[in-house]
Amino acid sequence: MTDEIRPFKIKISDEELDNLNKRLDLARIPDNIDDVEWDEENGVTVDFIRRTVSHWRNGYSWREHEAKLNEMPQFKTTIKLSATNKAGQTFDPVEVHFAHVKATQKPASGGPAIPLIFIHGWPGNFAEVQKALPALNAAGFDVVAPSLMGYGWSSLPRQAGFNMFHHADVFHHLMVRLGYDRYVVQGGDWGAIVSRALLMQHPEHAVALHVNMPYVTSSELSPEESANLTEAELAAVERFQWYKDYEQAYTAVQATKPRTFGFALHDSPVAMLSWMADKMNLWSDLENLPGGGYTTDEYITWTLLHYFPGPTTAIQMYRANFGEQMKQHVAEPAAKLLARNRVDNPVGVSHFPKEIAVSPRVLFEKENNVVFWREQQKGGHFAAHEQPEVFAKDVIEFLTGQWKSFQANL
Repeated sequence: MTDEIRPFKIKISDEELDNLNKRLDLARIPDNIDDVEWDEENGVTVDFIRRTVSHWRNGYSWREHEAKLNEMPQFKTTIKLSATNKAGQTFDPVEVHFAHVKATQKPASGGPAIPLIFIHGWPGNFAEVQKALPALNAAGFDVVAPSLMGYGWSSLPRQAGFNMFHHADVFHHLMVRLGYDRYVVQGGDWGAIVSRALLMQHPEHAVALHVNMPYVTSSELSPEESANLTEAELAAVERFQWYKDYEQAYTAVQATKPRTFGFALHDSPVAMLSWMADKMNLWSDLENLPGGGYTTDEYITWTLLHYFPGPTTAIQMYRANFGEQMKQHVAEPAAKLLARNRVDNPVGVSHFPKEIAVSPRVLFEKENNVVFWREQQKGGHFAAHEQPEVFAKDVIEFLTGQWKSFQANL
């Protein structure tokens, strides 16, 4: 095994595309469900699936979107961790897939480009950042956007217990291998969780963090704290309660039986589409997207970014990080870090109103050194994709300032 960085392009074979089209032609879509009665609260509608599958077969071009994705320079490299799981098993080396898009101008603070690692979540993908890249690159950021392990074209070790801390170690090694001994971090969804682990484990290297899902597990507010919540925080508390009551069943499924559930998603593109579209619809600020919602092509492309590589290893992340599996397999020193659960380096937050899990600032501050907090008026769970200009503006403002302060103190 070497430290080689290998150029990579997404290239789905004609054979795979033919197989996909055959499966779409043979798709079994139920016809005994009334879309008026069984609306979005019961999942995506029959009408949506029929229309989308029809466009998929008759109007959608994967090659067009593949070419667009490949406009981002992409690479793969092999990283071997020395860590073991609780059973003493050493993890397989992982193949890390990532985009690496370099700055087009120098930062306003002067000096060389600012290294930024962008870490996505589920059901997102590395390309969530693509719309925000022009602004980030023009502001002097070298952007590294990896696929999480088991997502896209990044591999997942066969050994149980590869959790957030192992992801964090892989991404730290990736940044160092690329020549970035010190860097800044951005994360949403799992990316926010992995990013916090990265700063806890490598605070001398990961010098600042921006998140768009500011969530901590603590939810106990004192009467005084409750009385001082902003309108946006009150709305976020209400939305998070809605999410827990009505929309979190997917977590239980993916954290307990990802392999069983994965067979359906792996075999059926329509199953993958329905699972993907359900989350895109309910977790996004649809009315503030261009045209009032996602395009049919967007639903399909995001679906295929999970379907083609195979979605089962991606949802395995829930089993490795939640409940008894996490307790069973997490090993030192990660267990101590998890118990401490504190990020001391500077943390910035962008609160988008349709995000699914936002803790009030007073709670988030108990576990993070928050020095920037901005409440936005539009946007949801996939902030970089939904509102790229707003997202990039916050990231640039916060992380450029933190990088300048860090450099001044060297």
